[in-house]
Parts: sequence; structure tokens; C-alpha cells
Amino acid sequence: MMIFPFHGLRRDVLRRKRLHVVWVNLFLFISALCTFFSLGAVAVEIEGLAPPARVGQLALVSGNVLMRLDRASLLEPALLNAPITSGSALVTQIPGRTEARIGSAALRLGQDSRVAFTEINDSNLHVEIGNGLVSLRVRALVAGERVVLTAGGVAVQILSAGAYRFRFGMPQARLRVWVLEGQARIVLSQKELMLGPKQQIQIDKGVANQLVASASEDHQSFDEFTNTRERISESAFSQEFVPAEMTGAEALDGHGSWREETGYGAVWFPSKLPMDWAPYRFGRWRWLAPWGWNWVDEAPWGFAPFHYGRWLFAGGRWGWVPRQSGAVNVSSRPVYAPALVGFFGNQSGAVWMSSVSSSPVVGWYPLAPNEMYWPAYNAPNAYVRALNAASVNDVAQIQAVPAGGIAHRFARTAFAASAMPFSAFVGMQDVAHNQIALPPAALAQAPLTGRRVQPPSPIVTSSPTQAK
Repeated sequence: MMIFPFHGLRRDVLRRKRLHVVWVNLFLFISALCTFFSLGAVAVEIEGLAPPARVGQLALVSGNVLMRLDRASLLEPALLNAPITSGSALVTQIPGRTEARIGSAALRLGQDSRVAFTEINDSNLHVEIGNGLVSLRVRALVAGERVVLTAGGVAVQILSAGAYRFRFGMPQARLRVWVLEGQARIVLSQKELMLGPKQQIQIDKGVANQLVASASEDHQSFDEFTNTRERISESAFSQEFVPAEMTGAEALDGHGSWREETGYGAVWFPSKLPMDWAPYRFGRWRWLAPWGWNWVDEAPWGFAPFHYGRWLFAGGRWGWVPRQSGAVNVSSRPVYAPALVGFFGNQSGAVWMSSVSSSPVVGWYPLAPNEMYWPAYNAPNAYVRALNAASVNDVAQIQAVPAGGIAHRFARTAFAASAMPFSAFVGMQDVAHNQIALPPAALAQAPLTGRRVQPPSPIVTSSPTQAK
């Protein structure tokens, strides 16, 4: 092989060019990251009014089930414990069944069914049935609350607690409504009809054909499914220790035990946990406006303990405290939080460079009893007080957020803190499989965030699956 005299010079030029490219890419990456930081820190701030206190939960996934997290999302395989709010949608295929919990209410879908949650807030629950077999169990209606299901232009308003079943099919636009218990108002284009217990009605293209005693149509398999789920809810021992409208609390039974702890009151201790288990470690983060990053836990009981209350570590075990013993004025409908954690980082964003990784890192830890949770989204003080009412003894003191970092109980505790690469975090990947160990020295150097700071929002990518 012939070697040219200028080979060394060319090699040096190429080396400089490569170095230049590296520095340019690094500059662009840091610039983009800074942009992400600023956007992530303020994007949820400007949403306006505080979000609703009430949020639903995808409580059961059996067989082939798809979901849409919000109106801006596409259909994807359903994720157990995903939050359900205005704009969410559920689709079951064959075979497939699912259940959504909204406070004490339960909406269940048979196979080949489709619903969209048009509105979920503190006073309205509006569900649009697109197809299939649906049951609704309403355990309580508070004054001013409105629950409506619509299908084919027909609205069914639930007037009392009870059990209801619906079947809707296209292209006939045939809707059948059963009132098993309770009372409902059927709103047609020209008139309204009232249905009482054990009555049903069939409506074809907006025209009511029958108003008879509830009976006949065979839904034995679906009824067995709903009855089994109902028995679980009715026998839930854990509901004695939590507010009546806390979403997901009935799932705690069979997965742990309750114990009275001095200074904390009733504490629930989960059982059969992995050796390295810590709150907010086995699951993933999902972005949902206006809250921002929401935790979605993988445990069958993993909704209520990660969106309400606080965690403590006692006697070598993690325990969930749904209500601080000194807390006062706790509502029967607690306020949903996307994740009751503190993030590491600074006021520019909850991402930092750590000695444990060559790339940016996101880290967090659970909040302990009596520690304030300051949401990253826009919220007035009254909302923040309600959000912390069950876990902070004196919420009346909440007037202004701290200016700097906040020293929390578990912020410097290696077994409590979790971290993962920034790229895996915004990619909404499983935490446990992407976890970065944080030794005490790295934790001691991790910056603590102040108010309203969370990691930046993800880059939304398209998918060929569209919600219908």
C-alpha cells in the first residue's frame, strides 16, 4: 500500500473536523436540552385553572384491550393503572374485557366494545358509547353531580345510585338500556322517558320502541364478570381506612395488611415485594396534560398509594399512609396527584448530570408524611391545600412556595431514591429495567428542586394506530 507524504497532515485535519463535529453536536444537544428544560418547567404552568380533583383508573385489563390516554394520543395497548380523564377512550377486542374506576363508580366493558370519556371532572361524568356492551355501577351521587351516558344521539342521565347496563350497535344505531337498580332519564329528540328499577328500553335510531320489565337478553358471561367484580368492591376491607371516593382503594385487599402506627394512624403495608422495591420504581412515567408526568405503577394494587397519601419506612418495611393522623377537614373525594414525589434537579428543570452516568439523568424519591407536595402545573393555593389536606397537619399555613430546594426525608436515602437516563424517561420506558443506582456520594451531590419543577415533556412521535 502506497503511503502519501501528506497522509499525517490529512489525518490531523480529519481529526480536527471530527472534533469540530462533536463539539457542534454537543452544543446543539445542550441547547436543545436547555430549551426542553425551560419548556418543561413552564409548559404546565400556563394551562390556566387547576385540573379536576377526580381522575379515573384503568383498573382491569383482560385479553385484548386498547386505550387512548387523552384526545391528543393514539390508541395503544392498555396500560393497567393508567389515569383516565376527559378525552380518554377504551376499546376491547375479541376476547377482551376491561374496567375503569372513577371514585366509587365502576364502568365495565364486554368484548368488542368502545367508549370515550367525554368529560370527567368534579361535577360531571360523561361517557360516549361507540359500540358494544357496557355496565355502570354508581355507588353514590353527590348534590349537583351529573352522570350521563350517550349513544347514537340518545342521552341517558343517571338519577340515583344503582346498577345499569347498555348495549349499542351500528349500523342500526340500536340502543338498549337496562336499569337493574336505580333510576334513569332517557332524553330523546322529542321527549323524555323515566326508567325505574328492573325496567328496560330499546331505542332504534332515536325512536323508543319498548318500555318493559327488565329481562330476557342473555348476557350470562358478562353478568358473571360484573358480579365477580362487584363482590370484590363490596367486600373491600381497605375502604374502611380511606375516603369513600378514593379511586383504586378497593384493590389493596389481598396484597397487604393494615397496621396502626403511632403518629400516623392506619398504615397499609404491601406484601410480596422484590428485595429492591421502593415506591415509584416498578412502573413507568406517562405524560398527561395538564398534570405533566404521571406515575403508572405495574402492581395490581398500584393506583391509590401513588396518587394519594404518603409513604413511610418503618420496621424495615415500606408502608402507605392514606391520611396523616393529625390532618383535618379531609374530603370524601381526595384530590388526585400525578405522583407524590420530589425530583432532583434545579429551577431550570428536573434533569441533571450525575457522576453515575455520562448522559443526563432524571431522579426522584417518595414524599413522606407531613411533607408538602407542590404541583408542577398551575394551581391556586386553595387547590394546593386540598391536595395536601390528608397528609399535612396544618394546610392553613400554605401561602407561598419555598424559594429554593426542599430537604425531604428520603431525598438523600439510597434505597428510596430512583433514577434513570433522561432518554429512557422521556421515552416512557420501564423504570426498573433502566434504573441507575445512586450511591450515597452521588445522592449527596444531587441538586434538590424547589417549586413547580418537573422533567421536560416528551417528544411526541406518530403511530399508525388511530383512535376511532
